[in-house]
Amino acid sequence: MSVLPVFFAIWRLLHCRARFSSYTFAMSQTDPNKPEVLSHIIEEVMDDCIRVFVLKGLQACSMEDFYEACGPHRAYVEEHFTTKQDFCAAVLLWWLNSIFAELKSTISLHSNLHSAIEAVLYEFIDICVGHRESKHGDKFCVLDNMALFDEELLAKFAMYYQEGVKHFRLKFMDLKSELKDPDDIEKLLIFYVMILEGLYVLIRRGFSRNMLFEYADMSLHTLEFYEKRPSDKATD
Repeated sequence: MSVLPVFFAIWRLLHCRARFSSYTFAMSQTDPNKPEVLSHIIEEVMDDCIRVFVLKGLQACSMEDFYEACGPHRAYVEEHFTTKQDFCAAVLLWWLNSIFAELKSTISLHSNLHSAIEAVLYEFIDICVGHRESKHGDKFCVLDNMALFDEELLAKFAMYYQEGVKHFRLKFMDLKSELKDPDDIEKLLIFYVMILEGLYVLIRRGFSRNMLFEYADMSLHTLEFYEKRPSDKATD
């Protein structure tokens, strides 16, 4: 099953205002070591936990099945996760943070829209191909698909995704004066979010880096259509 339906479902939810659930304890509590510890635990246990979710089904899998899959980290996981959905949401948040943190850093380095978008597309390809080669991508794809059938998990994924996209929207708004019509900025943001999602699907299907870079370059021709020409800039 493709992950694309999940992303489109999430996109429909992006414009809803929502607060993070109380689940985000791990990212906000005063203990400075907790986020790092949690990330380490998630990385250690997610393989076995996702495997048991797949074999037994997320709904049919009992909490005892889940805790047993955590092995030596059971006590820590029991302390912090009271539902399977909370754990799955933590893995999704960890995954999205690992992607969006890199992309946020990349886009911040550029002062014009064309170079910023190009850099983000290339960086996204490198990150996700790296996930594919490390086999992490398979696990996140499973969770994507699970979210299609679990409203609570999908809602949390949508909130995290919205937070990640927020920075790109701000960057686009800062640079909208580079367009012939600044009002086109929102449609371009949506277009490039869809391009990223499409690239993700192609990465999952095994497309090579070179082919992915070619498709990214093709998408930049759309941006060029909306950008001001040098003659337009001279008259500003």
